[in-house]
Amino acid sequence: MQQSDGVRYAIGAMQPIDSDYTANTFEQGLRIQKSIADDQYVQSCEFKFQGSTTNNTHIKAASDIDLVVLTQKFTWLKAPLQPPRPYTGDTKVEMKSLRDQCIDNIRSNFPAVVIDDSGGKAVKLSGGSLTRNVDLVPAGWLDTQESQALGDDYRGIEIIDRNSGENCSNFPWIHNLRVEEKDSRCLGGLRRAARLMKSLKADSDQKVMLSSYDIASIAYNIPDAHLSFQPPLELSILDSCRNYCVSLKRDQLARDTISVPNGTRTVFCAVGASVEQLDNMIRELEQLITDIARDVQRPFIRLAEARIEHPFVPARPLGPTLLAR
Repeated sequence: MQQSDGVRYAIGAMQPIDSDYTANTFEQGLRIQKSIADDQYVQSCEFKFQGSTTNNTHIKAASDIDLVVLTQKFTWLKAPLQPPRPYTGDTKVEMKSLRDQCIDNIRSNFPAVVIDDSGGKAVKLSGGSLTRNVDLVPAGWLDTQESQALGDDYRGIEIIDRNSGENCSNFPWIHNLRVEEKDSRCLGGLRRAARLMKSLKADSDQKVMLSSYDIASIAYNIPDAHLSFQPPLELSILDSCRNYCVSLKRDQLARDTISVPNGTRTVFCAVGASVEQLDNMIRELEQLITDIARDVQRPFIRLAEARIEHPFVPARPLGPTLLAR
């Protein structure tokens, strides 16, 4: 029995991106990494990838890679950790210098690549010989009591926003650990929910402005039992996403208290999601449900990838100190 476009879209949007496509995304980031690492004029650095490609919630319609370029001159320490040898230099000057050195390298070695240096935290690279967009994130390591006890996956990064001058802390690999833990509990349902909502954002005519990070965070907060559906019942996740988003809209206390997976902030806040953005996502989810019920064709970006046949079943931290390297 042939299924409607809406069913095939929803099921297809939940599926992981094929491994070859993902490998090519990492390869583009590695090309930039090698160029910077081989440059004698760039200060000594470490490199790490972060973002949705690293936790398998990425989609083809918006697939890029974040390359974190980490200075080895100093490490930030979160209280109560104290540095045995405090760093006495100017971190803002050092981070600006690292950013400028990276940009100079890309201009020399990738002359056709478009460099967008307007962002406070990342330098966006696109076009030219790159087949994926790459975000360069100049940063430094942030160590905590937890990371010293549990290992590198619990280390954070500290970024100085080039536009505001403010320090910003993040723990991207704790985020990935939490996503993996919950997705395992939910039989893969967390990642399915995140990919589905990200696909709806990418295909929306209403300009859903929720960030990929906040979409994944909303999916992370959906109760485990409402995500634990495998084939042929995984289309129930569509209802779960709609119902949870509607509950957040109606319940301000819940909306104001749910946190991103690494616990660094709430999902709905000045630098995160808004009720207006949530409304737009609800409309997209409800429209897809309506289209499925009415057997409406959906000429969306990811529809060509949706080829799976299943039956439809309704249903910020304390300011850190510095350690010299």
